[in-house]
Amino acid sequence: MPLRASKPLPYLLHGSPWVILAGLMSARKTARRKRLYLLDAMSYVFRAYHAFTPQRFTSPSGVPTNAVFLFHNMLRKLLREHEPDYVAVVFESLGPTVRDKLFKEYKAQRPPTPDDLVVQIPYIRRLCEALRLPMLEQEGYEADDVIGTLARRAAEEGLEAVIVTSDKDMLQLVRTKDGAPVQVFSPTKELLYDEAEVENYFGVPPAQVVEVVALMGDAVDNIPGAKGIGAKGARELIRRFGTVEAAMEHAAEVKQKNYREALQQQQEQIRLSRQLATLHTDLPLGVKPEQLVRQQPDPEKLVALFSELGFTSLLKEQLAQQATPAAPAAVCYQEFSSPDEIARFVRQERGAPLAVWVEAQGEPPLDLQVTALAFSDQPGQAWLAALGRKRKEWLAAVRGFLEDPERPKTLHDEKQAALALATEGIELRGVAHDTALYSYLLRPSTAKHELEDVVARQLSLTLSGAPAEKADLVARVVTPLREALEAQKLARVYEAIEQPLSAVLAAMERAGVRLDPAVLAELSRECEQQIETLTRRIYQRAGVEFNLNSPKQLGEILYEKLQLPMPRKRGKGKVASTAADVLQELAAFDELPRQVLEYRELAKLKSTYIDALPGAIHPRTGRLHTSFNQMGTATGRLSSSDPNLQNIPIRSELGSRIRAAFVAAPGMQLLAADYSQIELRVLAHMSEDRVLLEAFRRGEDIHARTAQEVLGVLPLEQRAEHRRIAKTINFGIIYGLTAYGLATRLGLEPGEAQEYIDAYFRRYAGVKVFRANLLREVRKTGVARTLFGRMRPIPEINAGNANQRNAAERIALNAPLQGTAADLIKLAMIRVARRLREEKLRTRMILQVHDELLFEVPAGEVEEAKRLVRETMEKIQLPDGEPVELRVPLVVEIGVGTNWAEVK
Repeated sequence: MPLRASKPLPYLLHGSPWVILAGLMSARKTARRKRLYLLDAMSYVFRAYHAFTPQRFTSPSGVPTNAVFLFHNMLRKLLREHEPDYVAVVFESLGPTVRDKLFKEYKAQRPPTPDDLVVQIPYIRRLCEALRLPMLEQEGYEADDVIGTLARRAAEEGLEAVIVTSDKDMLQLVRTKDGAPVQVFSPTKELLYDEAEVENYFGVPPAQVVEVVALMGDAVDNIPGAKGIGAKGARELIRRFGTVEAAMEHAAEVKQKNYREALQQQQEQIRLSRQLATLHTDLPLGVKPEQLVRQQPDPEKLVALFSELGFTSLLKEQLAQQATPAAPAAVCYQEFSSPDEIARFVRQERGAPLAVWVEAQGEPPLDLQVTALAFSDQPGQAWLAALGRKRKEWLAAVRGFLEDPERPKTLHDEKQAALALATEGIELRGVAHDTALYSYLLRPSTAKHELEDVVARQLSLTLSGAPAEKADLVARVVTPLREALEAQKLARVYEAIEQPLSAVLAAMERAGVRLDPAVLAELSRECEQQIETLTRRIYQRAGVEFNLNSPKQLGEILYEKLQLPMPRKRGKGKVASTAADVLQELAAFDELPRQVLEYRELAKLKSTYIDALPGAIHPRTGRLHTSFNQMGTATGRLSSSDPNLQNIPIRSELGSRIRAAFVAAPGMQLLAADYSQIELRVLAHMSEDRVLLEAFRRGEDIHARTAQEVLGVLPLEQRAEHRRIAKTINFGIIYGLTAYGLATRLGLEPGEAQEYIDAYFRRYAGVKVFRANLLREVRKTGVARTLFGRMRPIPEINAGNANQRNAAERIALNAPLQGTAADLIKLAMIRVARRLREEKLRTRMILQVHDELLFEVPAGEVEEAKRLVRETMEKIQLPDGEPVELRVPLVVEIGVGTNWAEVK
């Protein structure tokens, strides 16, 4: 039966005799034998599929790609570190094999390949093709048989054969004592098995592996073995008799009754099991030697595949290796000769927006300086204005165009361009297209939306860094990105929310927030004393001093010295975990875990905020200027950095004291406007649950209502504990909290927590139906959407891996709620900023922390600002004035004070 090449490879010939390595006998005379690496493809594929990855991998079209990405990385690591001379990747054949015909229950217990892996296998084959790795499979036989035959023939020709697999059945092929070696490399253990290693692992030499399997069976492959003889007995019998035939022949000599009877009564089954376990090593394979020589990859196919799958980092790396030019030869880049020439150019009437690139250097948001401007009105053409000593004249020549809202422009990352131009006194207006925001909306789970990343994904090109080239490439990518945006029905999210928000965020970053370093200096001294006191208490309880920041040493104290319950969770290096959730559970048994948690919080807040924030004060403004990342989360929420002001604890005393250091400027007040339970209100709107709608419309305390509905406690009889449980349940439902998660948070038994959840869904039946419909829709489409259409791809929703699937379901349940809440507050920010400008108030919006907006307000404008902010946030409108109608009212809580802590 001929060897069949995995399509579409045309270069593996059929029917020719085995002649591999026939002219390479001289390898025996060299210092190192040439090596043939035989990869068990599906062993690698399943390992890649089941590997944990913190990052989600999805192609631009929504196809899951985690197995493809990790298969590539594992394969590249193997080839780089082992440097084989010859390679073959062996896949399983389709259809029944000789073992299936021999025993119809063979491998019958194996679950089917998960659907989200099935769709990835063709891409893995394309990857092997692009890497020019020969792919082999033999109709009617398993990959193990093909590998066994290739390994035996290679050894006969004096070649070292290395089988790459995690399958223990392959250990029967190991031969290293005589002639050319055959070894098995386990990528999971990074261990190379020779005969000694096999005997150490299996208890017998490689030649006797099949004898042991014949007796003990193999649950994975459904090889029956002999009932009554386990792994230990099988090894003992084979070590004594050598083969199963000898063991059966001498069964009467076996003292242990169940072993003896099994050998006497199950001989047919034992022989069948041995036949099933034995690999075929004599298949009539037809392969020519040159077909297995390791070759250089096909760069064009790799670029096409990486681009299609959205593997931006691999794509950029491949493009850099190829030294691909940034643009085709047919380009025309020119430089303006004078400010008058650029002024005439930007005044020309055009049918499409002009692509603009603003080149700047320095630190945002205040210390940027524009160094060059570049423009492109069609792909392949660009004009450069290099700003030198006459920078003021150049900038004056383009000011009118850049500030004109009626002259449409295309940019990449409007906010950064606006910040750079603002330092030059220019207010950027009229942006029609922002290719960075387009990229983000299309790929919200991808963290990289720089121009070089977008260009690599869209055009498979690299950048040289020239400003004119960047303007040209912005002009090249805008059309396909806009078409994709419209195809995904995301244009409304861009035009109504993300694009108008860019200018608002730029203004907030420039405004900054005032900080009183003296407050933090005093707090730092107090924290230092508290940390020292707490450390002494911990040492006293432990009975020994140790490194509190060492998980290993802390674990020894907790689990060995104090004998606290060992958690199931493992940390790095397989040591017992000392993570926060584990310490919270252990705090019920001893005070030390609670003290360690308190120590960690103090130390983190001290280093991250109390000591670090004063150093971030800008010397010119005396204020902190955080950066708001508009493209940093998959849900649409904003994040902040340099410094991150969104993670200061709200409810802890120390967090409140840190917030007290954020103060209003002289003659000003801080005003905080916080949406009340906005995500629960979004849930009420989207689910149309009768009880939720009624509670919010009547202005009831929703947590008190849940305590009444779920716990059966009337409002007048409720205590703080009842409300705490109800609040945890309410927000837990939003985040897809399981019974185990709820039990952990509330200190309950999982059964009791499940009863609470069941009671919740009995009373809030509309929420249950909504969740079921939502999951059904996401399973069908692979994406979750907000009320306004923002999408979040969730390909793992149909994963075969239960952990991945369950996590995806929680994301699917939360994304529309959290994303809609994020969209609503963004719309509020856009509208508030516009109204403050239109009504000529001096109030400034300076911070956004999830559901809260912080303003700096002149003392004389406080009441007017409160009215405007409340009215605008509670009556959301789109930028064109269209009202956003929800089924429940939005409620805003407003506080005013001299510092951020006072306003809560």
